Amino acid sequence: MDDILNRAEELIGENRPEEAISLLRNVDLVEAYILRSEALRRLGKAEEALRELDAGLEKFPFSYVILATKAEVLESMGRLDEALDTIDQVLAILPYSSEHRFVKARLLFKLGRYEDANLELAEVLRVNPRNVDARIMKAFSYYNMGLKLDALSEVNRALAFKKDDPKLHALKGRIYFETGYQKLALSEYKIASHYEPENPDHYYDIALCYYTLKMMDDALLYVDMAIARGSKASYHALKASILNEMGKDPSQEIKTALQLDPSIKPTLENLLGVKISPEGNIDKMK
Repeated sequence: MDDILNRAEELIGENRPEEAISLLRNVDLVEAYILRSEALRRLGKAEEALRELDAGLEKFPFSYVILATKAEVLESMGRLDEALDTIDQVLAILPYSSEHRFVKARLLFKLGRYEDANLELAEVLRVNPRNVDARIMKAFSYYNMGLKLDALSEVNRALAFKKDDPKLHALKGRIYFETGYQKLALSEYKIASHYEPENPDHYYDIALCYYTLKMMDDALLYVDMAIARGSKASYHALKASILNEMGKDPSQEIKTALQLDPSIKPTLENLLGVKISPEGNIDKMK
């Protein structure tokens, strides 16, 4: 039987899910239900994958492995409340599982329940203080709760274990920027761009720091680096603001920003102190 299960797993890995399902057709084991559900997911049949797992739970109602897999499928479908209920069933069987408690924290985080997520993350980190993913999520939870200094402390703890994580440096930069320490923010954003050089958001963040510091040549350089890697309305809006501060014509950047996201028009008008026509032309100064 192990040979059948191993072969089915190989077939799924080779992207031959139909063959795996056929091979497992008459196998009534926990592992078979999980493999069949994975094969169905590979075929884009998430609902059928759930039905397969529910059939497995009828046979093995206390299988935490099937329950955990079901929670994963529900999460991938965006059915977060159902996934949370399912992972709670797993924790009823394995109350001290740090792995599944982390999954619960992730679901709570996605649901915007940051305080509840933090409680779960505290328990995860009590068991495994070196869990960097938990520390990153805890930092973002604090940040989303408005507790920026707590978030900063958690970021620094996480950086002690993973100093090359661009998400941590970007979050640290954002905290510094929003608390008025633009030069410290600039340093963190540059570190983030070093570790993740193709992410345009880092260059936009650097440009925004320079813009805030009234260093327009540097701001223009970095916003162009952001635009070269990806086009977003916010990038072009910032470039329009920079050009306007430099006494140059921002019209083309305004039009591009509006084409990408028409809802950015009020933001542009406030940034530039102008009224903008529906066509993207500057009508008059406000």
